[in-house]
Amino acid sequence: MKYQLFIFLAGLTLFSCKNTTTTDTGAATEELSKDNGLDDDPDLLAITDLIHGFYKWYEANGNALANINYVKAGKSTTLDAAKLAAYHALLKQSGGISQAYIDADIAYLKNLEATAWKTENANEEPLTGLDFERLFCAQDWDINYWTTAPVYVDGLGTDKVKANLTGLEGGSERTQNFELVKENGKWLISKIICDEGDDAQSAVEQLAAFYTGTLPCKDCDGIATVLTLNADEKRTYSLEEEYKGKKPKTVESNGTWTVAGDVVTLNGKSGATKYQVTGEGLVSLNADGSKRDANAAKKYLLKKTQGE
Repeated sequence: MKYQLFIFLAGLTLFSCKNTTTTDTGAATEELSKDNGLDDDPDLLAITDLIHGFYKWYEANGNALANINYVKAGKSTTLDAAKLAAYHALLKQSGGISQAYIDADIAYLKNLEATAWKTENANEEPLTGLDFERLFCAQDWDINYWTTAPVYVDGLGTDKVKANLTGLEGGSERTQNFELVKENGKWLISKIICDEGDDAQSAVEQLAAFYTGTLPCKDCDGIATVLTLNADEKRTYSLEEEYKGKKPKTVESNGTWTVAGDVVTLNGKSGATKYQVTGEGLVSLNADGSKRDANAAKKYLLKKTQGE
């Protein structure tokens, strides 16, 4: 009788342990899902699928988009309306972009056409505002981040939300912000936030500083450079370049500056000069607008020395 009682108690204990393990595992799984922004809210799931799906579409169709050249080169650069319409028509085929995004993108490009591009020739230099991929807010990207990173959403239960991708891209933590609208029961991207509103002001405040360094020079012993980016309303800059050697001279210039993605553009009377934003400061880009390799970047670095 004692033996039977022992067997019964052992079986009861084992049953209880199994139930406890299942419950604990379920709770852990539920918590992990929350940490990754993936619960069972249908809108959250739809928005996650929409954002990931759009960038998967880009992975397959990005080259076709890039091959649509919607600018006309010349002493000043203008938009080719027909090709721009073709570009946006292809973009809309992704099924993830709203008309609001298209309208804002057209306004963005027309503003560049009316301002910066008046003194820029697309055949000679990368154009202001087109020296990065607007859909990624960068020149380079890790597509795995854009197609798999967890999505977090603010404003669920409405037809207009803010969302972000948060995860690792290239080994570094990144958060990319979006706005989406719900049209006819379907979520669509209405804004990919690169440099707007509070984000733009934050970027300006972080970049406004003195940048100094001695850059290489073919015909002199180096160019001692001091660049000042101001955080004023017009975003002005001043640049002082002291050419060292047998024929020393100092050249001063000024103008306005913009930031798009990780590229700062100086817009001066002589044209546009572009720099890559790094953790140490600003690295001037190659003449063709491409980034310098690691060794060259050290030589062409202007170190950030003091905030404004």
